[in-house]
Amino acid sequence: MRGTIVCCLLVVITSIFVTVQIAAAASQQRVLHAFTGGNDGSDPNSGLVADTHGSLYGSTFFGGASGQGTIYKLTRTSTGWVETVLHSFTGGADGGNPDNSLLLDKAGNIFGTTISGGSGSGVAFVLRPSSRGYKEAILHTFVMRGPSSGLLIDSQGNFFGETPGGGTADQGSVFELSKTSSGWQYSTIYSFLGSNDGDQPFGGLILDSAGNLYGTTAAGGGPENIGCVFELQRTSSGWTENVLYGFKDTADGANPVAAVVFDGVGNLYGTTSSGGDTACGGGFGCGIVFELSPSNNGTWTKTTLHSFTDNPDGHAPMAGLVFDSAGNLYGTTINGGTSGDGAIFKLTFQSGAWVESVLYSFTNGNDGGFPDTPVIVNSTGIVFGTASFGGQFANGVVFAFQQ
Repeated sequence: MRGTIVCCLLVVITSIFVTVQIAAAASQQRVLHAFTGGNDGSDPNSGLVADTHGSLYGSTFFGGASGQGTIYKLTRTSTGWVETVLHSFTGGADGGNPDNSLLLDKAGNIFGTTISGGSGSGVAFVLRPSSRGYKEAILHTFVMRGPSSGLLIDSQGNFFGETPGGGTADQGSVFELSKTSSGWQYSTIYSFLGSNDGDQPFGGLILDSAGNLYGTTAAGGGPENIGCVFELQRTSSGWTENVLYGFKDTADGANPVAAVVFDGVGNLYGTTSSGGDTACGGGFGCGIVFELSPSNNGTWTKTTLHSFTDNPDGHAPMAGLVFDSAGNLYGTTINGGTSGDGAIFKLTFQSGAWVESVLYSFTNGNDGGFPDTPVIVNSTGIVFGTASFGGQFANGVVFAFQQ
């Protein structure tokens, strides 16, 4: 069942896009920055966040002064978009290779994670703006298993994230960072057992208005071991996991590796990286977009909104979805499209059904290729995102698409 979209319930810290006009080109896609692989970074794989002035922030996995990745800002000027590197990771105590989404608060602080550096397994960090630029502080240094997601903040200022391994059974965990008088305290709030409860959480978490957490695992979740959508509910004695849906077989969808998103009436939407149409992807399927709708008895009903077929509609949606103000869904596929190098897609609810349209197919040329991160959409319908490959220097791009 589809309800009226009014807003996402999960956004604790929001960014309001200002109107950004982009001259329409024949392809309607424009590269805002092509990474050189030098000090400006390489392999932008975190997606983007925007501030209230319309500036864009992201991370690169490689490049920077030490080749260990960067945090960057793109600012619109009268002559185009200008990139500023806010921090270059060294791979030492400050971390290395940021690989997950960033979080931007109203004060301009940037929160994120890296998968290397620190003690070898990465760090959780904050970059705070000052008159001398941004200064990094470490919130936590991971010892055994590094993070598989960025950070989520609740209304109390606590952070949450995931690790793909670790926990009591080494099948992944969800952790919390709580502020104390002596610093940030790390605690594992749930350890996956690798069976019906899920295995290998990826992609990030979201919150509902009651403070419950929601996410996906790439494996586990049922006898087929192909992933699930889960809820972590806070109780007086700790956190309790509920598997909302375990994918049943390849045709049902398989291996979700991205976060889910709520609509305004409590339905969840997400993607699986494989499964769906078994005529696609050598029998493994090319991925799906799905909806989970709650019922009064506590069960959730899954509906497949779209099964990808590779060409021309895309293959392997590795990133989550985003709503625009009209209730349309947007996402990317890392493969497929008309050239096989990935696509931007849109799902629109028409005459009682969701209809997919391909907004843009990448060529892995100067336009970029193989996008595997979520997009963001401003109030005028311009879609912003990153592609980890391609571009003028073959080190990835930040792009905008004018609908």
